Amino acid sequence: MINKTLYIISFFVAGILLITGCNKQPDPSGGGEPIDQPDWIIGADMSLLPTYLKAGAVYKDEYGNDVAVLPFFREKGFNYLRVRIFVNPNPETAACQDLAYVQDLILAARSAGYRILLDFHYSDTWADPGKQFKPAAWTELDQEKLANRVYSYTRETLRTLMKNNAVPDMIQIGNEVTFGMLWDTARVDVWESQWNTTSQWNYFCRLLSLASKACREVCPDAWVMIHSDRGGDEVSAVRFFNQMQIYNVDYDIIGISYYPFWHGPLTQLKDCLDGLRMNFPNKKVNIVEVAFPYHEWGMDQNATYIPDFPATPEGQKQFFIEFIKTIKQCSNVNGFMYWFPEETYSPGKKNLETHPGGFDQSTGKAFKGKNGVCHL
Repeated sequence: MINKTLYIISFFVAGILLITGCNKQPDPSGGGEPIDQPDWIIGADMSLLPTYLKAGAVYKDEYGNDVAVLPFFREKGFNYLRVRIFVNPNPETAACQDLAYVQDLILAARSAGYRILLDFHYSDTWADPGKQFKPAAWTELDQEKLANRVYSYTRETLRTLMKNNAVPDMIQIGNEVTFGMLWDTARVDVWESQWNTTSQWNYFCRLLSLASKACREVCPDAWVMIHSDRGGDEVSAVRFFNQMQIYNVDYDIIGISYYPFWHGPLTQLKDCLDGLRMNFPNKKVNIVEVAFPYHEWGMDQNATYIPDFPATPEGQKQFFIEFIKTIKQCSNVNGFMYWFPEETYSPGKKNLETHPGGFDQSTGKAFKGKNGVCHL
């Protein structure tokens, strides 16, 4: 194994990153054949990239030269692409990723040298801690039929991808499911509430187990991830994954989200990662969503914490220097994935205006770093 140390000073990866080749690693679940995964994952959720390209989005390097986005990021050391998938989405929204869309993006990413994380939302639209809407076609299903549908939908989706050579390397069964999924049938809570009951947890974990079963049957070499949003909340994160342990949910890797304006300072992230290591020593952790805005418009008006870093390109860079230093101190962490770096100037599309990307929204040029090195 030859380790390559790359200096990637970017809007989100600024700092020294250890980039390694693929390594045969034991199956974290304790069984099965060894699987191929990078020692250190540097990923990005670029699920909107095809939509942006179709709308005529502009992508240039720091010198103003046009670039092909996937090879451009790959050359900067990225080795994973995260792609979200919805059951029956509205193609006119940012939550537009249906199976055909996802398959095409996976094939493009594969040809550019990426491994793939497939993110099942189990919804027609965004699923997150504040909402976990059932797909419209599933709303009238009773508990038994809903459980069967989660299994069959997961299995059918993966079988289609496999048939078309677009099988993922990692599969996320639910998006930010700290409070369950498919509300209210599989809604839960780690704190005292009407949703924190044995019956609710039992049913929710049954759904996760069925989704995992489908993954194992179709993609036995892929890692299965369970994703919580509690990147700055050690107690809640540990409580949640304790439930996974109590109900024997089969999964390989813990995914967490960390956005400092919602989840607090980096010290809280470090505490959370340490708590997960102490309580679940056999589970690797990936910060599967992280971002920081380069413009004040991208700072959430409902932010619960004001970061120490300004919402500027330089502040974004400094945040990531400290972020990477922090997670490198945690032996249970195997990397991170940046959310929405493909945001750029697009004359034919209105932006989400979250400003986490590495391209100037007025020109499409990549930001510059030290010594003129692109921020990517």
